[in-house]
Amino acid sequence: MNQRVQQLLAILESHGSRIHVLLTRLTMCESTAEDLLQELFLRLSKSESFGDAQNQTAYVIRTATNLAFEWRRKQQKSVRSESLSDDPVAPTSSPGDSLERCESRAEILRALDQLSELSRQVIVLHRLEEQSYESIAVQLQKTPHQVRAICSKAIAHLREILAGQTDSHLAVPRSPSCREGAPNRRS
Repeated sequence: MNQRVQQLLAILESHGSRIHVLLTRLTMCESTAEDLLQELFLRLSKSESFGDAQNQTAYVIRTATNLAFEWRRKQQKSVRSESLSDDPVAPTSSPGDSLERCESRAEILRALDQLSELSRQVIVLHRLEEQSYESIAVQLQKTPHQVRAICSKAIAHLREILAGQTDSHLAVPRSPSCREGAPNRRS
């Protein structure tokens, strides 16, 4: 077993559950998160830059976040192409509160996808993973002040994006294997 795979296995062993929770939150589906975790391992085991990364754990989390947003973009394209072909989209059958929370999460995730990669990463690490600005600064090789500024600007931009969304953008992309409604979670 080569050194890169051993390093990756060590990171996944110590941070795997945290990464799984993050992927579940970003995709809103536990089974999709499991699939993406496998894809993450495959990508990183073949990645030349993983071995060169100064903070390999941060690199893994950043790659996982990007992988989740790639998956979301593919799902949105799939939903758009289905609606263009006049195929009816199955109505949701979840209770109202659960559906509203799910739609709100989906709206926020769509808005996050419109941010720059750095802004998205800061928001995910600070708001979803509840990491301190200092911890994020170390991972991103920035000062805590820079991270706070990025976070503040990103939140302001998210508010603008969310205020401008209309009902026509509320299609919630889901994996076909996931139940409609509240996502499964491991905590």
